[in-house]
Amino acid sequence: MFFPLIYWVVVPLFFAWLVVRWLKKASPLVVPPEVAALFAERPIEPKWFRAARRDHGGLLRWLGDFEKQPEAVDAAYAGKEAAVAAGEKASFLVFNDKAELLEQVDS
Repeated sequence: MFFPLIYWVVVPLFFAWLVVRWLKKASPLVVPPEVAALFAERPIEPKWFRAARRDHGGLLRWLGDFEKQPEAVDAAYAGKEAAVAAGEKASFLVFNDKAELLEQVDS
C-alpha cells in the first residue's frame, strides 16, 4: 500500500530536489556590473532587501533598503506609480542581500 506512494511521489520529488541542488551549484549567479557597483557603493545588511530603479538609459538608482520583502515591493510599486504619473519609462527592481533579482516591475 505504501510502495506506490513512495514510488510515484517521494522518489520523483527526491530526484527533483537533487537536480535543483545540482543546478544551483553548477550555474553560479552572475551579477550584472551595474548591480555589483550599487551593492559595492551601498553595502546592505544580511537578510534585508533592496529596491532600485533602472531608467531607460540603464542607470541604476537606489530607492531604499528594507527589512521585509513586501516593504521593498511596495516601494517598487510606489516608484512605478510616480514614474507613470510623470510619464517616464523605468524598471523597478527588488533584490535580496545576495544581489539576486526577486521582482521586476516596469512602468
